Amino acid sequence: MSKNNSNRFDRRSMLQASMLSGGAVGLAALGGSLRVALGGSSINKNIFVYIFMRGGPDWLSFITPMDGHPSRGDYEALRNNGTQLPNNRLLPLADGWGVNDFGGPLRDLFQDGDLAIVHAAGLPVANRSHFEAERYVELGTPGNRFTATGWLSRHIQTAINLPGSVPIIGMAAESSITLSLLGEQSALSLGNPGAFELEGGNDIREDALQAALGQVYAQGASDIEVSGSQALEAVEIVQQILDPPYTPANGAVYPDSDLGDELLIIARLIKGGTGVRVAQADRGGWDTHNGQGPLAAGGFGGRVQDIGECVSALLTDLDVPTGEGDNWKDRTVVMLMGEFGRRAFDNNDAGTDHGYAGNILVAGGQAVNGGQFYGTFPGLADEDLFQGNDVMMTTDYRNVFSEMLIRHLANPELGTVLPGFTDYNPLGFINGPDIQPNLGEADIISRFGFES
Repeated sequence: MSKNNSNRFDRRSMLQASMLSGGAVGLAALGGSLRVALGGSSINKNIFVYIFMRGGPDWLSFITPMDGHPSRGDYEALRNNGTQLPNNRLLPLADGWGVNDFGGPLRDLFQDGDLAIVHAAGLPVANRSHFEAERYVELGTPGNRFTATGWLSRHIQTAINLPGSVPIIGMAAESSITLSLLGEQSALSLGNPGAFELEGGNDIREDALQAALGQVYAQGASDIEVSGSQALEAVEIVQQILDPPYTPANGAVYPDSDLGDELLIIARLIKGGTGVRVAQADRGGWDTHNGQGPLAAGGFGGRVQDIGECVSALLTDLDVPTGEGDNWKDRTVVMLMGEFGRRAFDNNDAGTDHGYAGNILVAGGQAVNGGQFYGTFPGLADEDLFQGNDVMMTTDYRNVFSEMLIRHLANPELGTVLPGFTDYNPLGFINGPDIQPNLGEADIISRFGFES
């Protein structure tokens, strides 16, 4: 039986995953009656899926200037050590750009108008440390890596247009909460449930453990007891969705990869009516200092293929009615980015070293103005490169985040979600109305029914 039709999420695994991954406490105060209900705002039903490409992709081996592009000659001069993509290994997109030919599904999404590509996005100040750059991006506070909450947490905590009674508002399809969701008590972390084990555990023992925990948590009303009770309730809700055998819609086939598994979980929870509005998944393996091999299926090209097949499967699976007059795909926007790009030139080991700016990919249904490039590509001539080495940043990544917040999630609280960012200037990749951004501080909504 194929993975897409198998019952991969049994009750035992779901309980193990919730208890052992940090999800039990992370599910505390799941929204529901504990979420402050602020009036005067209609519910926003749109969904944001954030895929972080950890390691810093070499975007010039992903989205590449083709023959005839003004930067093709400079690209060829910079790539002499085994990473250069010949023109016949590129699938045409637009404006003289092509995608690595392992990215056929991305080409198809682009041609169908379901994929937009942002040029040369990055941190406002270059940082080539994985640890620091990841924190700056996911926390949404470049220059401050000690911020106590992630940018998606602050979105959830300031949005007054989220429903008051749903099991899951935010989730990470990982074994622990990501930095983007840091500090959001209602966020669920759920990696591959089969990866968790209890020492000597069995179904009977785990059922007894669940019952005993339920009795303990029911004894009082402290934060921990409320958290525990609602976590156990959430386990029951989620396992009802993930337990039954599942066939993705429209013939969608998720790759047999970590990202494929993660997006399959996300799709099932979205379509299961849990109320997910924000979800994150990760795809690592992009730190290619040597043997990058963009033409090798098992190397860089294989990762490009995985990204394309995974995103295509997710959108295909979600292209079904919600029961409310629209479909899940049209409610959903997927954003893919890394913490930085790579050097414009390759090194002597057929790899690329840490660089500065790179692309951001944005995919979805009617919410995305796809089939186009956005922003400005600065060029690859010596005088155009940052410090003579890297693709120059022309779009602050927070400008991309802010358009997502305003036009898709209808949250104007930029001053809190992206503190210090004051230049809201939408590029146009999201099809949605603009609302006046609030660049001051907003009230933070507590998961426990009071404002902090």
